[in-house]
Amino acid sequence: MGKRLQDKHKKLLSDPKYRKAYMELEDEFIIAKALIQARTKANLTQKQIAERMGTTQSVVARIESGKPLPSLKSVIRYAAAVNSRIDLKLVHADK
Repeated sequence: MGKRLQDKHKKLLSDPKYRKAYMELEDEFIIAKALIQARTKANLTQKQIAERMGTTQSVVARIESGKPLPSLKSVIRYAAAVNSRIDLKLVHADK
């Protein structure tokens, strides 16, 4: 996220409605960010990942968008395509 976007996001978090909506989607944002970072680190395009997964670029784009949440099986296949593995952990939510 760019600096200007981060600043705007921080400002918007002070709005209770925005904060609630963001918090409800936070897990999806975390998953999407992790997938995109793994692809970037592997220096691959969505098309290259799709070829490795045996699917289409549009499917990879949907997986990365987090809408709808990808299945665990899809995330595992994606991880293999970027030469990675899943390291799943549950973190206690302080809500």
